[in-house]
Amino acid sequence: MTRVVAIDTSTWWGGVALVDSAAPEGVVAEAGLRVEDTHTAHQLRLLEQLLAGAGWSRSTVDGYAAARGPGSFTGIRVGLATVRGLGLATGRPCLGITTLLAMAEAFGPAEAPRVPLLDAGRGEVYGARYDAASSPPVEQRPPWLGPPSLAADGAGGPVVLFGPGARAASGSGPGRVGRTPSAVAAALGRLAVLRIEAGAADGEGLSPLYLRPADAELKRKRGSKRV
Repeated sequence: MTRVVAIDTSTWWGGVALVDSAAPEGVVAEAGLRVEDTHTAHQLRLLEQLLAGAGWSRSTVDGYAAARGPGSFTGIRVGLATVRGLGLATGRPCLGITTLLAMAEAFGPAEAPRVPLLDAGRGEVYGARYDAASSPPVEQRPPWLGPPSLAADGAGGPVVLFGPGARAASGSGPGRVGRTPSAVAAALGRLAVLRIEAGAADGEGLSPLYLRPADAELKRKRGSKRV
């Protein structure tokens, strides 16, 4: 039996899940919240509510996981910092897992390769491609940033597009637009359970996956060029 707390703060939809490898479907509890301000004010409160409802104490948790991106720069930092703090406080391992991988896991089996897409702003999307039905999903194209027209590049046939950025890419090639999965935190937890049981090292994947420099970094670079 392996118990994991999973936190997704990589987009405006924040989620917390309790996952137990011994439970039916693996998920004991999950809560999601559309955040208009900052995830910082909500995630620990949601976590405490779920722990109390499930009757879990922190001493019974075997590990923590957070979405490492791509997505909101601030949200990614909040999630990774939260699980790092929880892991240090309890002496449990903590992991970071790619948001797009967790989205594909949450989507489940499809009739064609799965292409999760997130709105990246500036007319671009974050995307990746995974096989049609494996759990955990098998990566066919690593995470990328670019125009929606690239969503089906290299697939060699139809794909299933889904996620907040899918509508923008729906006319870019063969395939259909599927539902947007909401249980991403639970999927994160299931993936983390597998990695912990396979012997993953503490801190694996905890570096943020941004794909794009932060606006502040771009401004600094522009400023240095003008000097």
